[in-house]
Amino acid sequence: MTISNTNGEHYLFSELKNLLNTDESLFNFLESSALDGVWFWDLEEPENGWMSPTFWKILGFDPVSKRHLRSEWQHLVNREDLKDALDNLEQHYANPSSMFDQIIRYTHKNGHTVWVRCRGVAIRDSNGKPIRMLGAQTDVTELKLQELSRLEQEKQQKLAFKKQAFLLDELEKTANIGTWEVDLISSKVVWSDQTKRIHEVPLNYEPTLEQGINFYKEGESRELITRAVSESIADGTPWNLELELVTATGRDIWVRAQGKAQFVNGECVGLFGVFQDITPQKQVEAQKQKIRERAVAESIRLQVANDALGMGVWEYDLVTGEVLWDKWMYSLYGVSKEQFTGAFEAWERSLHPDDLERAKQLLDEAIEKNINYDTEFRVVMPSGKIKHLKANAVILRNDVGEAVKAIGVNYDITDKVETMAVLEQEKERAEAAAKAKSDFLANMSHEIRTPMNAILGGLQLLRNSDIKGNLRTILNNSAFSAQSLLTIINDILDYSKIESNKLSMEFAPFSLIEVLNAVKYDMDEMLSSKGIVYSVDIDDKFEDGWIGDVVRVKQILLNLVSNAVKFTSKGMVKVDVSCHEYKGENAIAISVIDSGIGMSEEAQNRLFERFSQADATTTRKYGGTGLGMAITLSLVEMMRGDIKVDSVEGEGTTITVLLPLAPAKLEKQKSVKKSLAAPMMSNKKILIAEDNAINQVVIQTMLEDTKAEITIVDNGKQAVEAVEKEDFDVILMDIHMPEMDGVEAQRQISQMKKHIPIIALTANVMADDVAFYLQQGFVSHLGKPVDMNHLFGMLKQYGH
Repeated sequence: MTISNTNGEHYLFSELKNLLNTDESLFNFLESSALDGVWFWDLEEPENGWMSPTFWKILGFDPVSKRHLRSEWQHLVNREDLKDALDNLEQHYANPSSMFDQIIRYTHKNGHTVWVRCRGVAIRDSNGKPIRMLGAQTDVTELKLQELSRLEQEKQQKLAFKKQAFLLDELEKTANIGTWEVDLISSKVVWSDQTKRIHEVPLNYEPTLEQGINFYKEGESRELITRAVSESIADGTPWNLELELVTATGRDIWVRAQGKAQFVNGECVGLFGVFQDITPQKQVEAQKQKIRERAVAESIRLQVANDALGMGVWEYDLVTGEVLWDKWMYSLYGVSKEQFTGAFEAWERSLHPDDLERAKQLLDEAIEKNINYDTEFRVVMPSGKIKHLKANAVILRNDVGEAVKAIGVNYDITDKVETMAVLEQEKERAEAAAKAKSDFLANMSHEIRTPMNAILGGLQLLRNSDIKGNLRTILNNSAFSAQSLLTIINDILDYSKIESNKLSMEFAPFSLIEVLNAVKYDMDEMLSSKGIVYSVDIDDKFEDGWIGDVVRVKQILLNLVSNAVKFTSKGMVKVDVSCHEYKGENAIAISVIDSGIGMSEEAQNRLFERFSQADATTTRKYGGTGLGMAITLSLVEMMRGDIKVDSVEGEGTTITVLLPLAPAKLEKQKSVKKSLAAPMMSNKKILIAEDNAINQVVIQTMLEDTKAEITIVDNGKQAVEAVEKEDFDVILMDIHMPEMDGVEAQRQISQMKKHIPIIALTANVMADDVAFYLQQGFVSHLGKPVDMNHLFGMLKQYGH
């Protein structure tokens, strides 16, 4: 029978091709039954492409509604798959041997993904150019989903295995337990990661059995593990040992080593077991042993202490009401063991009646609020003698928080109470003495400055007169002497305040350059009279603006500069200023350099001693109390600074001060500056409240050159009455006056006419007093004795 035709084709295949050409139903049957779609694409008109009905049906579309356009199916293809498909088609067009066979994801009409295997072949013209593309599609969604499900299951299994391995590793870490295994046939040793961590070796470390044994501490531990391994191999005896081990880093630890042998046909083929770091447990055990030993020792020491101090220990059972005392309790309360009933009431009867309720109340509070019992009370001894006892106790509770017992101690504090009573009386006397001293200082300051105001004020006025010749010299010497006297008075008062710890520091932003200018102004007259060259050199890197007590900083500078000028007959006095670092903090460095008489080494050692100068000749020639440098040292130390002296006798002295102060940003503030000339106030009114007749004359005379209209009253009451009648441009108000003091007068005037500036004019110049006046509402403070130039400066600021 012939099965091939002349073309070499199988006759059935040839017959099938003819039938397909003549019977359309056969093609439709093959397309719908064997395939999931056939497509035919015009590559010369790429928008045109025929898709068989089955293709559209697997994607959920009605084939009748489709126009067989490229755009109808391309937008349903996954973007990544479309790009890969187009690349593969280009390769197939270029090379027929490159087959087009690809899995492509389509989006079903309902939104889910349809996986399709797409195969195709290009139909080419006589020149080999692709002109058509024929393809067939197979829906592989079910297979693909099965594959994805399988992959997901494998993934989950891998994750589960990883999780189990992780949990096992974490469990080993938490419990600090590792595992190990030895194959005696292959001699291979396997340690878990935790076992390696315990040995402190790298995780890629592969030990031998001998190396593993050698980690155990030489001596007893190594001998025990060696014997245990040998016996287990020989007869299967397991081991469980606590041994010392030296890790790879040389650290000594304790481990629990457990092991067991594995036998096959009576022969030991391997060992396996667990390995745990028990160092913490061993340390706890050692600590517990130390605590036990310490507790025994403490108990012995406590008993010795109780015996030495006479401290009694007691227990009070809150459930039964029973009270237990040790031997010292009987001694403290003056009763014998036979006389004590062991009841709470027996303790109550021994307390002083005035202390009983308080002692019981505190015990009730300790029980109720779960706090310690801590009190003192008096005990009436059988002899009638009163004894003071100290009582402390803790409250013990059961598992549900109920108070069940109080355990405490009593000890005699009678001597302490009596001593404290004496000390309290002494303290009160000392405080009264300190207050009296402080009051005395304030009163002395006021009483001395009030007459000094008349003296210095009068001398200032006389120096502005036409006195000439010897009288002018006498007048200048008198003014200098009076100013020196005031300086001595200030030094003595400052010294007294330092001695009684009454000198306090203020902290506020200030300008050091302004302080330097003020010191130069104060020293101008002395510098001019001696013909000394005075200069200030400020470092280029110095930034002004500091936080500190500007009054005390100026006092330090003025003391140093005035000393330098005093002991320099000719030459120069120079002040160097720079920023510095002192003990890790920002600091001002001030050096005062003079070309004066200098000092010997012995004199330098005594420089800061109170009431001390270089020698008697210095005192006679230059005067002074010897307090200035001692006060300066105290002020520097109060500011946590340092002062150093460098001097050569006959060549001059350099004193350097370091003041650790914090930098501050300076704001422009309206400060009072001295004025050499009286301000013109011909159309202004000034009210002066001053009860001292001499000071009235002095201040009025000082103000004559201002041409202001001056009104003088004797007390605060008259000042208030004067303001009720007319307005004033500025008021100078004394503080201590009869009828009504200056503070009350200022308060009443401010309520009536708040716009009038009131300046406190008083001999009270202590910092606390000045701060109080400013707080009360005075615009400024002018101390007595009055500096006429300072007065003029204030009037320029507040009277215009």
